[in-house]
Amino acid sequence: MSIEILKKVEDGLALSLRRATVGCFVGLLLLIGAGIFVRFIPLFPMGWADEVIEWAFAWMIFLGSAVLWRERTHFRVDLIPNWLAGSQAGRFLEIFLSLLSLVFFLVFTYEGWVLTMRTTDPSPILALPKALWYLVMPISGVILLGYTIRDLSLLFRGRPLT
Repeated sequence: MSIEILKKVEDGLALSLRRATVGCFVGLLLLIGAGIFVRFIPLFPMGWADEVIEWAFAWMIFLGSAVLWRERTHFRVDLIPNWLAGSQAGRFLEIFLSLLSLVFFLVFTYEGWVLTMRTTDPSPILALPKALWYLVMPISGVILLGYTIRDLSLLFRGRPLT
């Protein structure tokens, strides 16, 4: 595959992740707002909304984490990396931290997949498979692994993470 095609695929993935994250957030706002409204003016029951809120929250968090990881805007204590920036020691530290992240994301993805596959019970109200709540973990794990491998590739080639 050419670099241009990979770049387009990656840009499309990033856009999809952002849209899904924002969509979940907007859905949460609407459902929580409607839930508050019907507590004061009980027009219709919204017991089902709790399940959708749980699902949207989980998907928003994990897909949003992948967006933040891609753009390197996640929370990070960077005192020591900033001190060592531009030096060989700083590069080795970044490689070490990325390798630790890679191991964590491998375990996270595997365990997320195991949890998803072992979950067989349906949700209580909508009777949807509860595995749909957990499926975002291995999906986001694979995406996070891909971005971590990208970062490691750049670091091993001596390029900065920009």
